[in-house]
Amino acid sequence: MSDPVSTTSTEILHRPEVSAFVAQVRSHLVDLDVDARDELTEGLEADLAEQHASGEPLPDPAAYAAELRAAAGLPSAVGHRSRVAQLTADLDTLRTQFLAWVESDTVFTRTGWSVVSAARPAWWVLRAWIAVTLLDQLVGPWEYVTLWPTLGASLVGPLLLVVAVVMSVLIGQGRLWPGSGPDRPFLARAVLVVLNAVAVLAPFTFNGDATGSGHAYAVAVPATADRKALVAEGRVVSNIYAYDDSGQPVTGIQLFDQVGRPLTVSPRGESGMGRDREVVCPWFNGTTPLWNVFPLQQRAQRSGTCAKAPANAAAPAYDQPPLDSVPPVGVAPLGAATASP
Repeated sequence: MSDPVSTTSTEILHRPEVSAFVAQVRSHLVDLDVDARDELTEGLEADLAEQHASGEPLPDPAAYAAELRAAAGLPSAVGHRSRVAQLTADLDTLRTQFLAWVESDTVFTRTGWSVVSAARPAWWVLRAWIAVTLLDQLVGPWEYVTLWPTLGASLVGPLLLVVAVVMSVLIGQGRLWPGSGPDRPFLARAVLVVLNAVAVLAPFTFNGDATGSGHAYAVAVPATADRKALVAEGRVVSNIYAYDDSGQPVTGIQLFDQVGRPLTVSPRGESGMGRDREVVCPWFNGTTPLWNVFPLQQRAQRSGTCAKAPANAAAPAYDQPPLDSVPPVGVAPLGAATASP
């Protein structure tokens, strides 16, 4: 048989109306510093919960806050609170009321909130990955989203992701900006809410990986509204080198797909970073730049594209092909029997 005292204590800990009342009392003490406010309301919820459980109604929160001030010898509240202070107090009240509701005696809300609370560390890691991936999409070379953002270099993305995860977890635990508890500055709390909202919405702008089967292939996909990029194995192709049937490099080939659409690379194609960064430059038909003629010329350029080159930029030139030659090919297998006429 369970101890009735233990049951009563458990019920006292989960009285949403008392939690909401205490939050309202604190909102009327918002002009006091944190220490004074904590001292006045320390143990208040437990005391009121016990009284309320015995049938005593809860008093008016404003009047009760005034009594606490008077008992502590503190001056009355300022007649007009700033809009920020009032908004902060309202947010505290809403937060307390929400927590009191989800922790109420309803099994569904308690179970659901316990699952959400347990999943918070996963969200901290996920939002860090979203932040780094968004940065990769904005400033890195265009590519499909992958588990490890690269930012154009093999180690930069993973290292930045580790740092972002650590910071996100510390923020989630309240050990880093903007802190924890209801006494956080309103502006910091608002910024954190906006950043979390961005983290929720940002993935809808990402470019998904189109290499589901793992087989290498190239496909023209929208890189932005005004250009297309050629993609192979989830990464943007910045240049193409063709070889003829004898295995020798070919210059000036024009590529089109099965319906005559040009297979173009991105005008923002680049490779390397810093001093090693190179951009691709188009062929021309008159004054019209063509991005489906290969190989493209390249030049060293630390920022921008070939079309927006600095005044002292070097002239573009063809890079050495990745392979000097390749094995010759034929339309029929070597050594195959020739059909009789």
